Amino acid sequence: MVTKVTEWRETQDSLVRDSLESSASVVNCVGGSNGDLPTEMALSDTDDIVTILQNNSGEYITNMIPGELKIGTSPIGDAYGCMLTTRMIPVLNNLQGFVRKFQYPNVSETLSTEWGGVNNIRFFVSEQGSVTPNASLAGNDIANCFVSAKEGYKVVWQAGGKARFIYLPPGYNNDPCMLRHTAGCSFYQGSCITNDLWVQNLRSTGI
Repeated sequence: MVTKVTEWRETQDSLVRDSLESSASVVNCVGGSNGDLPTEMALSDTDDIVTILQNNSGEYITNMIPGELKIGTSPIGDAYGCMLTTRMIPVLNNLQGFVRKFQYPNVSETLSTEWGGVNNIRFFVSEQGSVTPNASLAGNDIANCFVSAKEGYKVVWQAGGKARFIYLPPGYNNDPCMLRHTAGCSFYQGSCITNDLWVQNLRSTGI
């Protein structure tokens, strides 16, 4: 049963990812040094996205985490959220000024999927993250990194609940010898970008 619930959650994530992949405005990374188009993500690319969202009146999602007198920590500014594939972890770690989550002065308001942040973007990784294979100028895979402002997209659920878990014990579905049981999830959801100006797809290679 745990496996089925996990698959349901992953399916939900995949549907939202596909919606953003097909609809979000595209910005190519150009600040990297690998000579591809797009290049690998660089600090100048993340700053450009922050500037775009600020110019579009996009609100930050998370508030600033101010500095504290703790060794090896660094403050984090008000931030937008970026959702991206785990294959981008090496690129993130090489970003100038990137701060890993464990270096935040206060980690009480972080998620397990958060990898870290730089300037005004915090990054959330997932193995379900969007990748377009062999799509760069040099034929390399491209990571679609969705940077969103507050209320940039939404998910609409069915009336009366988000999902229904269905379990049938042995003896159902033409099982006269009572040898098999089945389990599954049924749900309806729709996802959409609420404002095209508030969600940007920052495309990066280097993965």
